[in-house]
Amino acid sequence: MEGVIAAARADAERTERAEVAAEIADLVHRSGLSRADFARRIGASASRLSTYLTGTVTPSAALLVRMRSAPERDSG
Repeated sequence: MEGVIAAARADAERTERAEVAAEIADLVHRSGLSRADFARRIGASASRLSTYLTGTVTPSAALLVRMRSAPERDSG
């Protein structure tokens, strides 16, 4: 039973990472900025942004909020 629970948790984590990565990719796309410019806008390096886009690393909640507001900053 413990193995089943562990497998379910691992699967849920993969799914969640993929969802976050997809949202970030959409935010970058909607911003109209290059990946490097988007990374600068949120205070991250381009290589760190790449790890978020692949789902290798999950950003903090605060950084995800900053990413969500990044496209809005151009529309002023």
